[in-house]
This record gives sequence, C-alpha cells and structure tokens, in this order.
Amino acid sequence: MNKLKYVLILGFGVVLGIIANRNREYLINAQFIRDHWHFRQALKDKNEIVKSDQVMVCLTIGQSNAANFGDGTYVCKNPVYNYYNGDLYMAKEPILGANGPGCSVWTRVADRLIDSGLYKKVIIVPCAIGSTSVQCWAEGDCKEKLLKTLAYLKKDNIKLTHVLWDQGETDNVDKTTKEQYKQRLKQVISIIHEQQPQATFFSSITSYFPVNNENPFGISPEITGAQYEVIAELKGVKQGPNTDSLNLAYYRQQDVHFTVKGLDKLAFEWYQKIKAGQ
Repeated sequence: MNKLKYVLILGFGVVLGIIANRNREYLINAQFIRDHWHFRQALKDKNEIVKSDQVMVCLTIGQSNAANFGDGTYVCKNPVYNYYNGDLYMAKEPILGANGPGCSVWTRVADRLIDSGLYKKVIIVPCAIGSTSVQCWAEGDCKEKLLKTLAYLKKDNIKLTHVLWDQGETDNVDKTTKEQYKQRLKQVISIIHEQQPQATFFSSITSYFPVNNENPFGISPEITGAQYEVIAELKGVKQGPNTDSLNLAYYRQQDVHFTVKGLDKLAFEWYQKIKAGQ
C-alpha cells in the first residue's frame, strides 16, 4: 500500500512538473496571478453599460506593444472599461486579457476618444500576447485565445465596433515573406469577421525590431508591404499608425517597447487614425 501511495505521489509530481515546465514563463512572470488573482471587482451593470449610447467596443490584438509591456502606468479619467472572460471591470493597468506586467497604450487611447466627444464610454477587450507571430494568431495557440474571447463576446451578445491590430516584429525576425504574412493576416481578419462582421479592423504598420535581422534600420519591407496590401485589398480594413516611425530612443525602452513618452505619442497616433476612420 505504501509503495502504491509513493508511486501515485511521484506520478502526480511528474505530471505537475511537466505542466509547470510547459507553462514556466506564464508562471514565473506572475501572469497567472495577474489573470486569476487580480482581486478586481466585476461590475454588476455590465449589460446597461454595453447597451448605452456612444460606446466603443474594441478588441486589441497582436504582440507585446498591443499588450502590457509599456513603461510606467496610467489612470483613466473617463468611463473606460475592461472586458475579460465574460466580466466587465473598470479599466486599470495592466489591463486583464493581455500579458505583460506594465502598461498598455489602450487606456490612453480610450481617454483621448472620450475627451474628443467621439464616444462617451470605451470598452477594451484585450487579446494580445508578447513575442507572437501572425501565424500563431492565424492557426496556432493564439488563435485559441482569440476564439475563446470571441465566444465570450457572442455569449454576452456584445458587438465589437473596432479591432486594433499591432503586430509584426516577430515576423521580421522570422523572415516571414510578404505573401505568407498577407495570407495569415487575412486569416486572422476572416476569423474575427465571421463572428463580428460589423467591426472595423485597423492594422498598424509594424515591423521595427533593432536586432536579429538584416533589414535597414530594423524595418522589414516584406512585413510592412504585406500590411499595406491587406489594407488596400480588403473591405472593412483600415490603416492604423505607423509604429515603425516611432523608433527614436526617447520613444522606446529596451529598444522595442514604449516609454511613457512613446505611449503618449502612440496613443495620439491611434486616436487620429480611429477618428479619421469614422
């Protein structure tokens, strides 16, 4: 009996070890705690907020600069909300649903949109993971996260107004070709528009990565060319900001992610593109 008990304990430990090893980054960087033990209070008037007038509901998707890897923090001045796993919260950095321990650009964007009078409320639906490729979102693990997020929205009968895509750095390093990137980005857009056809999809022009590639100034003409062509070819797809142009040292920390000044500038660029796309 004792031997059987020890074997079972050992087997259980091995299984836990395998699971922990496969998810070590998720566990080590405290993302699990931020996702599951955030102690934020879900709002009881979710449906009332969703159905109120002049509400923007935006899915924010891509890699680290669409997630919570920016410098500093930010406190919203207006009614800005964070939709996550079927619940609605007051938006607070780092926003729930995207990984990273820092600050996103989206709370700043939301405040600008409300201050301008375009919207009275903004609901952010974060769905971004650092260091991910367009292929991951088209057909990999990231797609499963996207489908899960879309399923929650469908269950709650929430219609997106905008999708804000900021991704491309990983594909620069991976040497993804223009045709490959185009095909995969179109797959991502198709996945979203199958369930949320009314949502306007904004693609940023993004590829800048200062190392691990041979492109001049770290900018990939293959990736940016693909993004421009998808914008030109697909109805319901519009151009977001050119994040590659924000590559000066005071805009970036660790050469890639945005400083406070960079987040302020990027938020203004996103606001301008969204306003022009109305």
